[in-house]
Amino acid sequence: MGKKFTFKYNPDQKFQLDAISSVVDLFEGIPFQEQKEMFAGTTNDVTPNFPNEEVLDEILLHENLQIIQERNNAENRGSELDITDDLEVDDGMVLEVAGNDSFRVPHFTVEMETGTGKTYVYLRTLYEFKKRYGFTKFIIVVPSVAIYQGVIKSIQTMRNHFRQLYDNQDVTVIPYDSNKLGELNTFSNNTDLTIMVMTIDAFNKGNNNIYKHTEKLQGEWKPYQYIQATRPIIILDEAQNFESLKAKEAIRTLKPLFVLRYSATHRETPNLVYRLTPIDAFKNNLVKQIEVIGVAELGNLNDKVLRLVEIKRTKPLTAILKAFVLEKGELVEREITLKQGDNLYTKTRNPDYEHFIVDEIRYGKKEEEQIIQFENGSSLSVSDSILSKESIFRAQIERTISVHMHRQQELKTQGIKVLSLFFIDRVKNYTAHDGLIKRIFDESFEKLKNHYDHFRALQASEVREGYFSKPKVDSPEEAAVDTDGRTNAQREMEKQAFELIMKRKERLLSFNEPVSFVFAHSALKEGWDNPNVFQICTLNQTSSTIKKRQEIGRGLRIAVDQEGNRAENHEINVLTVIANEQYESFVSRLQQEYIEDGTDAPPPPKKPEQGEVKRNNDLYNSEDFIKFWRKLNKKMTYKVNIDTEKLIEQCVERLNNADFPSPLIEITRGRFIMCEYKISLIDVEGKRAKIKIHMEDSTGTKKENELFIEVDDDLKKITRDERLRGFKLLHIDELYGEPYVKFTNEITVKKFEPYIFHTERAEKPKKLLEQADKTTYPIPDFITRTANETYLTKKTVLDIFKRISKEKIEKIFYNPEGWISTFLSQIRIALSDHIVENIDFQIDENKEIYDDVDALFPKMVKHPQRELIESGVAGLYDKVQIDSDVERNFITDLIKPDVDKGNTVLYFKFPPKFKIQLPKIIGNYNPDWAIIRKYNDGKLKLELTRETKGGVKLDDLRFPQEKRKILCAMKYFEKIGVSYRVVTDTSYDWMDIKESKQLSLEESNMM
Repeated sequence: MGKKFTFKYNPDQKFQLDAISSVVDLFEGIPFQEQKEMFAGTTNDVTPNFPNEEVLDEILLHENLQIIQERNNAENRGSELDITDDLEVDDGMVLEVAGNDSFRVPHFTVEMETGTGKTYVYLRTLYEFKKRYGFTKFIIVVPSVAIYQGVIKSIQTMRNHFRQLYDNQDVTVIPYDSNKLGELNTFSNNTDLTIMVMTIDAFNKGNNNIYKHTEKLQGEWKPYQYIQATRPIIILDEAQNFESLKAKEAIRTLKPLFVLRYSATHRETPNLVYRLTPIDAFKNNLVKQIEVIGVAELGNLNDKVLRLVEIKRTKPLTAILKAFVLEKGELVEREITLKQGDNLYTKTRNPDYEHFIVDEIRYGKKEEEQIIQFENGSSLSVSDSILSKESIFRAQIERTISVHMHRQQELKTQGIKVLSLFFIDRVKNYTAHDGLIKRIFDESFEKLKNHYDHFRALQASEVREGYFSKPKVDSPEEAAVDTDGRTNAQREMEKQAFELIMKRKERLLSFNEPVSFVFAHSALKEGWDNPNVFQICTLNQTSSTIKKRQEIGRGLRIAVDQEGNRAENHEINVLTVIANEQYESFVSRLQQEYIEDGTDAPPPPKKPEQGEVKRNNDLYNSEDFIKFWRKLNKKMTYKVNIDTEKLIEQCVERLNNADFPSPLIEITRGRFIMCEYKISLIDVEGKRAKIKIHMEDSTGTKKENELFIEVDDDLKKITRDERLRGFKLLHIDELYGEPYVKFTNEITVKKFEPYIFHTERAEKPKKLLEQADKTTYPIPDFITRTANETYLTKKTVLDIFKRISKEKIEKIFYNPEGWISTFLSQIRIALSDHIVENIDFQIDENKEIYDDVDALFPKMVKHPQRELIESGVAGLYDKVQIDSDVERNFITDLIKPDVDKGNTVLYFKFPPKFKIQLPKIIGNYNPDWAIIRKYNDGKLKLELTRETKGGVKLDDLRFPQEKRKILCAMKYFEKIGVSYRVVTDTSYDWMDIKESKQLSLEESNMM
């Protein structure tokens, strides 16, 4: 352990060599450039990459590009690439300050997952360019100070490694500084490998120093003209940051020979030559596996915080807010979209938001510049609307420290120092003297350290540091820490923190340095990383400007020991993310970001093919249908005789037996696993197809299924794999003699053309519940809220409240919204059951429910094709829509055979618009099936209505309201004289007639 720490690099990693050769081989056929000074008619001597008046042969470049793309696909190098039809070239104006003339430059893209050595790849590519073609002038353009510092550090740490590979070839590194423009002399006339590192902010505005005359350079040229004359090769690091028109214009202004784009998360990928996706990286163990610990508070809606999530650059601008919406008397948190002039109260019905009318919405690149202003003077920005929730923070911080200490204890004997990275919500929560996050961390560390030898002798203040950058736009070297209003001693401490985190990565990885917990706001979201970050704790609301993928990317690199050797043990390389939301929510959002950033996943279902169904006019105009419809279409009214005293007793009994929730902290833990699915069609044999499903995930697990499927077979059900949801076979066919299968999610799989998609498989998480901090809250007017929702009088609601036990009443102070939710739901249940017991229907013989029968039963109806089956001769339509397998089987196994026997003469599914009106608290009812059947040897025709369910026991139904609707329907159909029953797809006595009154009694007894 006493050896000096040095990073070690493996020069033989195949995926890195593939990425390097993919770029370098693009220029095969271009002659080697002997370095000669170019005299530019002034006193400026410049050594360019390429002769001044010559251009690269775009036809040659395009031919080479296609050869490389085809080679990479054939050799399975990374993920498959589309072959580029035409070379993509950026062609446009340069900045006006530089002459505003036009310039044309080809871009080439390399996409590599975070943590796989992207910086190593592009730096080694530059050495290869010097060796193969004599190119010497390179500019690395970065979007931020953190990446600027990271790149310079990487060049320093890799310098000796590259010397050994390239015959002692050295490199001149110029960190661009607008206050040291004389260094451009070195850049322009140096004949050896020269790299200049710049932030985009240094040259994207007309008032940048780079476009002004300076005495630090001889001759008449301005600084940018020296750069132009070198015909530089530009490398864009984190290229997704340079896709604006302004950034592209600035890059053209430097007049590069060509541009190379490197990132894990491109939006644009011109001339993509190599791609290593997250699934490739996880599958080949090139990065750490991801484990997620979700920390969420359950059942607490009492901190009524209004939060601005993001401003969307739509026309007009829209704001996404998280707000509490009053739904059926209960507060629920929802995302609300607002535009100028919208009233938040109208959208939420929440009285807390009265007078919140949107006055202005402003967009800015920084969180604090994204603002929504209301007419009442209130305003929110993304940065200040983040909830600092002490109980959640404490649970997250304690969990992070505990995992950190436990992991350090395991890995110390292997010489691996463990680091944790915290992303915090507000800088002041750490930097202030009494900062909430710093205080919780210190308390938690001191409490936990005594269990671990490595930390027992350390103080909390010794093991933590923070970096919160406030860079000057044009001079990255003067990057400051958040030092406003601070003393010289504080400023010096923060400068040391900056040096340790940003520049002295080796020291941070050494056991001689006690700091192992790093705090940041957004400065470390991309570009900065450290191989030994094993825990990332998100004490922020990750919005659109700081993505989860960027955050977790800081910890994906394979860990190293004290001598700089990579730890290849896959069990060691696990990154634990401690998130401030439920595990499932974090994983699904993370997966969504992988999808948005270009990793394939199952596409959202397209609008399904529509099938037309035609009405059987003979049946529609028949006496049977007309007579039945008249009976069904009678206007009905209902009356409910409420027994108030009995209802109050029923409510009180339920409430005294109810569990009123206390706020809980839920901690869930599981792995985030990336999967690749490949569905292939092997052959078609008559009405069945043979397919193969191959699955491989990032843990190395492989599964392969070969199976025969027929129309309506559901791959999800057959394989019991949720990831195959939507793959239900719609039809088997052939096109131009080649067979194919089509699924209901519109995916088509042809022979020799498998369908491949990537997705995540979240492990079933382990769950732990802890009591949240006990806090008292003010009590809202729940009496009025309950009365409005249930239509009971305030007096009745108050009587119910007064009669419940004191023990239950006292719980309201600690979780009012959770308490009200239980209070309201129990009253709603008791009232609904009371209504069912006491409802009575009356027929109005002179009125009909629907005047226009043709509108309910049109000549032609369009339904999704996947939901249609042939209905046969007795169907009112030639096809019938089914919503479940039970309905499908009921028609095919029970109704159609009865039609074939000559018994059932007419049947139809009630149109969705047909509703039996019931009290609002229960909801209106749409029955399933109407059937006319011969009875008593054909002498009588009986009219039946049947409800199809998975079982006939009403207490087993999934939703209690279904049972209540059915019990009301029994009374309703009995009144109009139509037999009504609940049946299943195996109820072979479905046609038996029972006296409706008797049925109602039997069903009630059954329950």
